[in-house]
Amino acid sequence: MRLKSLIGIILWGSMLVACGPDNRVTLAEKLMAEKETDSAIAVMNKIKEPLHDLSKRDYALYALLMSEAVHRKQQLNAATDTLLLPAIKYFSQSGDSLYAERALYCKAHLDRRLNRMSDAMQSFLKALLFLQNSGNHEQLYRVNTWLGVVCLNQEEYSGKVRYSKEALKAALDLGNMFYKNMALCDISTGYLFLNQLDSALYYAQAAYEAALADSVPRQLPFIYTNLGSIYSQQGEPAKALDYINKSIALRPAKDTVRILSLYGAKLELFGKLGQYDSAYHYFQKVISSPNPSSVADAYNNMAKIYHKMGRASDAYPMLQRFIELSDTIRKYRHTEEAIALQELYKHEQLSVENLYWRTRAAERQRNVYWMTTISLLLVWVASAVYFIYRRNRNHLMAQQHQLVKKEKELAQQREITSENLRRMVELEQKEAKLKETFFRRLSQKVVQEIERGGNVILSDEDWDDIVQNADIIFNNFTKRLQQTYPSLNKDDLRYCCMVKMQLSQSGMAQVMHLERDSVKKRLKRIRMEKMGADSGVTLEELLYNF
Repeated sequence: MRLKSLIGIILWGSMLVACGPDNRVTLAEKLMAEKETDSAIAVMNKIKEPLHDLSKRDYALYALLMSEAVHRKQQLNAATDTLLLPAIKYFSQSGDSLYAERALYCKAHLDRRLNRMSDAMQSFLKALLFLQNSGNHEQLYRVNTWLGVVCLNQEEYSGKVRYSKEALKAALDLGNMFYKNMALCDISTGYLFLNQLDSALYYAQAAYEAALADSVPRQLPFIYTNLGSIYSQQGEPAKALDYINKSIALRPAKDTVRILSLYGAKLELFGKLGQYDSAYHYFQKVISSPNPSSVADAYNNMAKIYHKMGRASDAYPMLQRFIELSDTIRKYRHTEEAIALQELYKHEQLSVENLYWRTRAAERQRNVYWMTTISLLLVWVASAVYFIYRRNRNHLMAQQHQLVKKEKELAQQREITSENLRRMVELEQKEAKLKETFFRRLSQKVVQEIERGGNVILSDEDWDDIVQNADIIFNNFTKRLQQTYPSLNKDDLRYCCMVKMQLSQSGMAQVMHLERDSVKKRLKRIRMEKMGADSGVTLEELLYNF
């Protein structure tokens, strides 16, 4: 009896030790607090299978620390989301507001990295909820400041002002003069974009006075630039030029990109002052900038100056160069957006795979737990039956009741597993819809013109882009169509792309410059004559999963 009891105690003790805190995670947290990011990553990389080897809390903390580490190294990507989600879920439910806020703060920066500004706003706002009444003024300043950044990006300028004022309160509570000055500059910027120039000037001057009083000289270049922008918008180019010169004088010579940008501001101001030789002098400087936006603005401003001087023949090549640079910048931004969309698509795939493997891992963990528990119970029951069956029959029946209860719990767990599988199917359906949305967004030129009711004129190059996007998103969509239905010609494939884009027949008629009935007949001919489909099947249904 004593030997069997001792074996049971040893087994239970082993389980408790396995579920205890992992020293590697504790060490990694300490290293992260000491800003030893690379050392913390090295420690965490020694945990070969963290999802299986760590307790739920340790895994959540491991996921948070690893995400914070890649954020510090500016390496956030869509895969980081698979780490953050379990950390956010665990710490939000456990009520650990400190870790929950850190996880949400990290996710907000990930959302910004993936151009998901609405999601970033929601993550920052949730982080702010966990910070309420925490007394953590440092983090309150950071979260409110970043909320202002996101609002500015979303052109929600009143939100920029509101959150920057909250950041100012946190900076004052913290007693950090640099943060205070930054917040004042942010408030001024928000009012500038709202075109409330008196308020913008008030806070810019307050920032200037605070920089002098609090000995924060490194803020002065930014303050001078801000004051220059305000006076320029107020129609006082002479004052604006004075502040721009002060900003340039305080900047280190190595800060060439920023200085050249300020030269662009001087070019515009000299043009307003009618000092055209000086304007041309700074034009020659700005066009050497590595920043294409600064160069484009320089050509645009010089074209305006030549037009103002009545030199139309000189203004025309400047304007033409501005248009070329603008097209280049627009194509670059379009490429960035396409890359971001592809990364989002990969992220959705990772989320589906992650849910599947988490479900499998949770199921295996539950099976091991229940098998161990049932095995231990069986050993205990066998010992009890052997020694006290005749004297304690009622006690045995109580144990059997416990087994029945465990079986009910197992049944509930199976129901949970079935629910998770159902969610996986829904995510797969969401993935198919996401592909349609990506294709529609990549072809936004057509969609926007149709929604505005404009005259849609597509060149062969535009059609080539649409066909190329269809092939990228839907795995060689047009090529597979051509192989399956060889009689389809180029125009037929274009109609199939518009169907995949979810354009209405009216929209197709607007693109092809035909009557709606002609489009309807053309779609019917493609479906029945060239694809051999039954009359009861629509072309949309044929192409939905193609």
